[in-house]
Amino acid sequence: MLNNFKTANGKNLNKEELINEIENFIKEEEKNKYKILVGTDSENFNNQIDFVSVIVVHRVGNGARYFWKRKIIKTKINIYERLWQEAILSLNISQELIKILQNKNINFDFELHLDLSTSGKSSSVIKEIVNLIRSYGFQIKIKPESLAASKIADRLI
Repeated sequence: MLNNFKTANGKNLNKEELINEIENFIKEEEKNKYKILVGTDSENFNNQIDFVSVIVVHRVGNGARYFWKRKIIKTKINIYERLWQEAILSLNISQELIKILQNKNINFDFELHLDLSTSGKSSSVIKEIVNLIRSYGFQIKIKPESLAASKIADRLI
């Protein structure tokens, strides 16, 4: 899941390069507090779905870096299936990323950001998706606090 991410400037990274970029950014100023955020957003274009997932490394109070990847599914699915797929993509990325970073003894807080809201189309599936993600022990943010999904990933679609 961590292969084929890109930097904000579009440089392609393999999994090892991605982890090194994250680790080096944190080690530049280790005394700062860090939050790692993962989120995914999607858009339907001409019978295909464009999913964009992001990893944000936030140096709290002092900037951030983000990495992103695109996955295109060439089929038409309804909004509810898209929301589930966004959550599953973010969940899979989060699990792999946290496991690797914890083994490197990197200190950070983690949030999984979902492009869901208590109003609108996503309100009917929000409880089920949030409960699934929480069952994995993740802290979750939804709109309007889900910046990784609802702002950064959304901008990259």
